[in-house]
Amino acid sequence: MARFIGAILGAAHVAASGAIGSLTDPFFSNGRVVRMLRDYWTGDAAQDDIVSLGYVDWTTRFDALSTVEFTDFGTAITLDVGVASDPDCLIAAQDVAAAAGSASMLKSVGIGDRHKPLWQLAGYASAQAARAASVKDGGRAELIATFKGGNPDAGTLSWAVYGSAQ
Repeated sequence: MARFIGAILGAAHVAASGAIGSLTDPFFSNGRVVRMLRDYWTGDAAQDDIVSLGYVDWTTRFDALSTVEFTDFGTAITLDVGVASDPDCLIAAQDVAAAAGSASMLKSVGIGDRHKPLWQLAGYASAQAARAASVKDGGRAELIATFKGGNPDAGTLSWAVYGSAQ
């Protein structure tokens, strides 16, 4: 299983971030909701490879504006998005085999649960328990995307995560 990071944060595309602008700088859209992460990854992956979308606080509540966009990764390929302890708590089995598309970052979260913080969505008893389980990551949650269902072709994955830590 390989591990990848986004192009803007990765050394391979450092020059791109200056050309595109300050994509990783947050902005406030209504005084509370912040763009927390925005990046993209282009490459050839294998089944069960993960792409790190970035780190957020376990108390983060995601906004419905959060999305994942993708190009065609090949036949029978799906994508899960979540954290290491629950890799599909946000998106489960999103079909990325068809032509380019997008999905809400909260696709697999029930409408009645969308107000909950990440630690609850990931199945922890408390934010403290989640932080204790992620000590190696500084007590933060690493959002990851995992390719499933076969050996993906080369493609591009892009994400924009909006929300706020409580």
